[in-house]
Amino acid sequence: CMLIPTELPKGKGYELASIYKPHLNVGGDYYDFIEFPEEDTVAFCIGDISGKGLAAALLMANFQANFHSLISRRIPLEEFIQLLNSAVLKITKGDRFITFFVAQFNRTTRKLTYINAGHNPPAIVKDKKIFRLRKGCTILGIFDDLPVIEVGELTIENEAMMMLFTDGLIDIKNEEGEFLDQDYGLQFMLDNSELTAQAFNDKMMSEIEAFSADKEFPDDFTILTCKIFKN
Repeated sequence: CMLIPTELPKGKGYELASIYKPHLNVGGDYYDFIEFPEEDTVAFCIGDISGKGLAAALLMANFQANFHSLISRRIPLEEFIQLLNSAVLKITKGDRFITFFVAQFNRTTRKLTYINAGHNPPAIVKDKKIFRLRKGCTILGIFDDLPVIEVGELTIENEAMMMLFTDGLIDIKNEEGEFLDQDYGLQFMLDNSELTAQAFNDKMMSEIEAFSADKEFPDDFTILTCKIFKN
């Protein structure tokens, strides 16, 4: 898909790596990033658009344009998410919605700020502990005004590993009909958080393929991994 970035940054204090598996040729999953070198900041996001096919693809193209123009205004995240929600609502008229997660990491202050708009809570491993990033608001494209918005904030003194994913990942089943459960995923993160983002994804993909015994995946799934290095 032309909208999905193929080159992801690495070697500037952080590294991003992705796994993107659209179920049909046109998936409803979206991820992106944008760097702001003058601020020493990177913004990155993941989203899941309801529906499939061309309608979802057109909405994704529009969403991408809005994400880039709004995040580039460098306004507070609360304001950014309200404007993004309004932009989605304008196109979908409430017929479709988007679950979305956006984060910004500043390498100088070591602060990670984020908003989770009804998306699967990403997990982050820092100081050998795992946290889920749940703070935020409701899904985008339903309400004229997002009723409650809470911005999450973490300071990352040392190394950290963050995994963003869409729900297609937890829909994967093995031959016995068992799902790839969340506890397994969190343990995998704890066990492999010292790897680079790319090595982590490669290992995870091998495990997923072994688990599903090469059966076709039931839905799109996307993983965006962010490794933050120590200064």
